Amino acid sequence: MSNGKLVKDANTKGAVIYLLNLFCNASNPIIRELTAGLLGKMTSEKLYGPKLRITLSKFLPTLFLDAMKDSPETAVHMFEGTQENPELIWNDDSRENLCSVVEKLANEHYKIQKDDPQVQWKPPNEPCLSLPENQETIIAGVYLRLFIQNPTWVLRKPKEFLTELLDKLNAVMSKDNINNELLETLTQALVCLLTAQPSLLDHVPALGHIPRILQVMLRPDDAVSGSCLQIIRQLSNSDTCIKCLSQSSFISPMMKAMTRRLDLVGIACESLNNAFHQSSEDLMTQALEAKLVPYLLDLLEKKLTGNASAIKAQIVQALKAMCLSLQHGEQIIEQLDKSEVWAEYKNQKHDLFISETQTSGYLTGGAPSVAGYLTQGSMKAMSNVPPPLEDS
Repeated sequence: MSNGKLVKDANTKGAVIYLLNLFCNASNPIIRELTAGLLGKMTSEKLYGPKLRITLSKFLPTLFLDAMKDSPETAVHMFEGTQENPELIWNDDSRENLCSVVEKLANEHYKIQKDDPQVQWKPPNEPCLSLPENQETIIAGVYLRLFIQNPTWVLRKPKEFLTELLDKLNAVMSKDNINNELLETLTQALVCLLTAQPSLLDHVPALGHIPRILQVMLRPDDAVSGSCLQIIRQLSNSDTCIKCLSQSSFISPMMKAMTRRLDLVGIACESLNNAFHQSSEDLMTQALEAKLVPYLLDLLEKKLTGNASAIKAQIVQALKAMCLSLQHGEQIIEQLDKSEVWAEYKNQKHDLFISETQTSGYLTGGAPSVAGYLTQGSMKAMSNVPPPLEDS
């Protein structure tokens, strides 16, 4: 059924609820498969199909609707099965409840239609799905809790998920009263997505969200700052995203967020390090105007929380990356050479794995993404006097 008028009439006259009743409650599996195939063709109609799909999505998960178009037999098997994955939660209770609701609605409309053949069918305003919607955050048909648990799940529509996830994140971060729990879940889901599918990073700039993220980062809110820093850490893995960041006001919002979230200074410096290694002179100009070098040197002198040595390794690497600037490198080196604390760090190697062990005056620590030795203050000179002999 690809004729637009037929699809429209089927929706308004109530044929849709009758077809749904056949799909849910018919005892003959062949009839159910044929019904699924018919509904799939109807939703594919260009003019009225999208509206019909919205109606059907109040009854069935979108995954079922896609299966109806691709493989009606699969749609029936999925309906009869039990699923719990990032794109579908479906069990016996939800199936039995839906079958009951659809049968009731079909019977009610049939009774009314017998008395008035011209009556129009009105779909319910609220979804009829008996799913744990209240306990689940769902974006583009993806259950975030389950996706975070299984980020390598092969999503059917990853770009659509990325787009809606960023839209929701920006909406949440822009509100006056921010739901911190929801913000954390959304941020974690985005980080998982971009980590598991880094190829999606190059699609982010075209969506227009990067300038908005930098703008909202200026808000005096610790949760928003933390979310933005984690997102930018992922964006810094893409040259395309870095180019977009450099074309916006990037350094100043980063510094403000780092000041509020000292616990995330490490990943912030990883982001800066990645960005500066692309040798963007626009970023170097921003860094000098925002006085980033003195700010980072000040952090080197501070007693930082968490894995301080790993964080300072990232700071040193970011500063060394800035020195590579062809246009501003000399000016940056000049600022660094005036710093006493820089003299303690500049000649140390940062190409070795950092661990939590203090060896020969070097305190090291961190993750595999951090490489280098760092001194924690000055080294204590070893005594030339041999240790005393034990009494025999």
